[in-house]
Amino acid sequence: MFERKIYEEMLKWKREYAPRYSLFLKGARRVGKTTLAEKLGKEAYRSYLLIRFDKARPEVKELFTNSLEDLDNLFSTLQFVYKTRLYPRESLIILDEVQLFPAARQALKTLVEDGRYDYLETGSLAGITKKSKDILIPSEEYAIEVLPMDYEEFLLAQGDSMTIPVLRDHLEKRKPVGKLHQPLMKSFREYMLVGGMPQAVTAFVETRDFGKVDFAKQGILSLYKSDMETQREENPDYVGNFFDRIPSELSKHDKRFVLTHINANARVRDYSGPVRWLEEAMIVNLARKVDDPSAAFNLSTSSPSFKCYMMDTGLLVSLAFRDRPYLENELYRDILLDKLHVNEGMIVENVVAQCLRSNGHRAYFYTETDKETRRTDLEIDFLIRQGRKVIPIEAKSSGSESIKSLTRLKEKFRQRIGEGIVLHHGEIREENSVLYLPYYMAALL
Repeated sequence: MFERKIYEEMLKWKREYAPRYSLFLKGARRVGKTTLAEKLGKEAYRSYLLIRFDKARPEVKELFTNSLEDLDNLFSTLQFVYKTRLYPRESLIILDEVQLFPAARQALKTLVEDGRYDYLETGSLAGITKKSKDILIPSEEYAIEVLPMDYEEFLLAQGDSMTIPVLRDHLEKRKPVGKLHQPLMKSFREYMLVGGMPQAVTAFVETRDFGKVDFAKQGILSLYKSDMETQREENPDYVGNFFDRIPSELSKHDKRFVLTHINANARVRDYSGPVRWLEEAMIVNLARKVDDPSAAFNLSTSSPSFKCYMMDTGLLVSLAFRDRPYLENELYRDILLDKLHVNEGMIVENVVAQCLRSNGHRAYFYTETDKETRRTDLEIDFLIRQGRKVIPIEAKSSGSESIKSLTRLKEKFRQRIGEGIVLHHGEIREENSVLYLPYYMAALL
């Protein structure tokens, strides 16, 4: 059981929102939702009952459709089936992978109003829109995203609780970390390779063997591929083809996803559903293009242009070389030896996107194209908000530290743009109103 920061938010739900709201833990498969749910049941309740809808018997499912007018019978039956006693106001009922049986989610309105017990759902929204078209989704939900373990949690899993407070102090004071820089770069490179899926982190902590780490990640990718093939909400071939193409699209210079690279006849209307399914499954982390870099990003995303990152960078590394054995995976070798090539900058940019998402920032980027040459002449990797200011962030993976785009953006939108940030291989420094930070500082932005 790893320490997860989200657990404090779960306790806050129990203190302040239960029993008026159920708790919905949204996240990809194998990201640790069920483990967190059971931890809450064990530590914060007198008893808990776990209903797994990937394995639930038909008679259990029928309770949520046929017994809502007789809740005494519903609760009595659940206690017999699961051999667990429920105590009014002291028990938690967990509905695991609830997207597989949306009728149970609809039943929560009645169950929450009854008030006898607290309710926790786990799952994703993958395909749930189509599955739930005839179902009333309850408004009495407190939703929390469960993401892969972030860099701080990765360090905590190794018994390191000191590094992040030290980094916060150095970031606040804008002072270099000195002798700590190279060990931290090595640690962050390990995080890039391992990622934040609990199974992969467990393999790393227990063995320090990247072969076993990769085996764990390949198992997760196989599970995802199976889910894509067996789901019936979207065209399985389109979902799988898009997913398989992610490393190739991220390895390009501009990293924008071009659907016609899948095949010449690919159209937005064909792939909008499959892309939405992957996003709702929280397997991918989409970055939208901002038309106008103001503080209201969501009001300025009319462009169809987008980038598609993996929600977990460790899985991206394994996906990129899924067709060959671990020992032939050049990405592992190059990252471990600190010899990233330009086209492998996808790993750096993906891990930055992952860090920003972990800190509550959705991914947005900005570009400008010359109308005559049709070439991109201004490109900002990420935009985040701090107060009323837009903070542009560039992730530099090679020896180049050109900041022409960042400088032009600040000049053009002077009143809206705050301090520019460049994430690079080197130390903390300030230069011409730009803050240069080592990659690992992305975990604090």
